[in-house]
Amino acid sequence: MKERAHVRSFESIQVGDHESIECPITEEIIASFAEMSGDQNPLHVDDAYAAGTPFRKRIVHGMLLGAFVSQLIGMKLPGNNALLVKESLEFKKPAYIGDVVTVRGVVTHKSDATSLIELEFTIVRGDETLVVGNALVRVLA
Repeated sequence: MKERAHVRSFESIQVGDHESIECPITEEIIASFAEMSGDQNPLHVDDAYAAGTPFRKRIVHGMLLGAFVSQLIGMKLPGNNALLVKESLEFKKPAYIGDVVTVRGVVTHKSDATSLIELEFTIVRGDETLVVGNALVRVLA
């Protein structure tokens, strides 16, 4: 059974609230994302090509990692009432097939006037930071 999104009102969200999700990266997820996005760049889908790059193997699409942030926002923080307005990503290190990454988000600002929250997030593999960023989210209820 699929997990249901958290339902949180704007009023219930506080600066400092945080959530995290773990995301295993499989061959199937990469293939599905490449098909869905149309990004068939050989760095992501061709073992032989990727072996000749400085990475030595295929790397995960950066926007797939960004989609994991969307999952955190849409399912957990704030969840059901989320409307993603803006997302900024800074890629520090690549992720690879077989990795399990953790996406962590924390509320850093809340505007009562606009019903917007700001989140800072990190995507890590163990103790390595792969991605840092922030997001602006409107809370609809």
